[in-house]
Amino acid sequence: MDTKNKLKHVFVEWQERQLPQFQKRQRDINLSSPHIVDILGVRRCGKTYYMFQLISELLDSGIPKSNILYINLDDDRLQPLNGDELQLLIETFNEFHENSDNYKLYLFLDEIQNMPDWEKWAKSTYDKHENIKIVVSGSNASLLSHDISSLLTGRHITTRMFPFSFSEYMDQHGIMYQLETLQYSKKKTSVKKMFNEYLENGGFPEVIYYPDLGQRELLQSYFDDIIFRDIISRFNIRNSQIFKQLSIFCISNIAKPHTFNSLRRLFANYTSLSTDAIINYLSYLEDAFLLFSVSHYDHSIKKQINKPKKLYCVDTGMINAVSFRFSDNLGQMYENLVFLQLKRSNREMYYWQNAKGYEVDFVIKDGLEASELIQVCFDVSDPETRSREVRGLVEGLNYFNLSKGTIITSDFFHEEIVEEKVLRYVPLWYWLLEN
Repeated sequence: MDTKNKLKHVFVEWQERQLPQFQKRQRDINLSSPHIVDILGVRRCGKTYYMFQLISELLDSGIPKSNILYINLDDDRLQPLNGDELQLLIETFNEFHENSDNYKLYLFLDEIQNMPDWEKWAKSTYDKHENIKIVVSGSNASLLSHDISSLLTGRHITTRMFPFSFSEYMDQHGIMYQLETLQYSKKKTSVKKMFNEYLENGGFPEVIYYPDLGQRELLQSYFDDIIFRDIISRFNIRNSQIFKQLSIFCISNIAKPHTFNSLRRLFANYTSLSTDAIINYLSYLEDAFLLFSVSHYDHSIKKQINKPKKLYCVDTGMINAVSFRFSDNLGQMYENLVFLQLKRSNREMYYWQNAKGYEVDFVIKDGLEASELIQVCFDVSDPETRSREVRGLVEGLNYFNLSKGTIITSDFFHEEIVEEKVLRYVPLWYWLLEN
């Protein structure tokens, strides 16, 4: 079948189908601006259904469905892709629909990374057609590569998608609360129950919507798809099992400092991986949005590059599904959730450690200066643990010349002054809702 006929089949199917039900995500995109919108995130995190949410909002505002087109470039009916689908898309659409000269087309292209040179087509369409609004989604960070960003400079706005936040998880389960009184309310019990489920199972939409599917097996299948389809086949990795084992090791050791050389030495008994190969493998995992790295805070970029990095995973349910009984270490799971919430908020973050070994888990930077310090301590009931975490936070506050910091706990509200520094203790479940 030629490309135009394939596209027409897709057009008809789109016009005849009903939008599926979806959980409204807590994100806002301005579709009235001319910019290309790119929605990026890990596989199965909800990018497609967020597109449906945007389409629903357009329909509610009075835009006719004939002016909206959604195409999934993973659609079997478009396979194999001939390479001319985008070039013929608008021409075929105009042949198929009778529209006035000043109509506006809202074009949603899902999984755009499957189309070679899509960015050149998007730039040309943006420059030539003021009446076409383009929204694309992708499952890897190559959409943010230097070449693509340079080509689309000033023409696009990027939105990052993640699995459900705890607040969105609460919305999905219909649990209402008043944050100001929650710590004193009977509802706190049900909120904490929901939080423990969220910590264990994570926020991937299908895991939440279909709890009877077998959550662990579903998350393991997501992991395998990311590893084999999004990374190994794309980058032609020859030693697939070693790469998978490295991925599992990293997920099993989130929030722990590592260097490229330490990882290379770890696998030295099994394979002759070079340091460059380790660097590439970790970059692939970040490219697929499975893992994220956090650098040590240092005024010297050279020192910062040479210091160990910490890795965090895109979802705590994924950690529990593929790692070695990681749920036993709740402190690192808590730290991973704090990282994800800060990442959702697009905060620039680092960790910090001084020469004495005192450490701060998260240094939030606004502009050129650190603005907030966050320490994560699951169990503050142990005096030795609490003393260590407080000492690290106070050392950090002194170093960055800040007057107050936050210690995130399992279930402890408190405020104290230590060496003229205000330390606020707050449970993670509460902090996630207030942020």
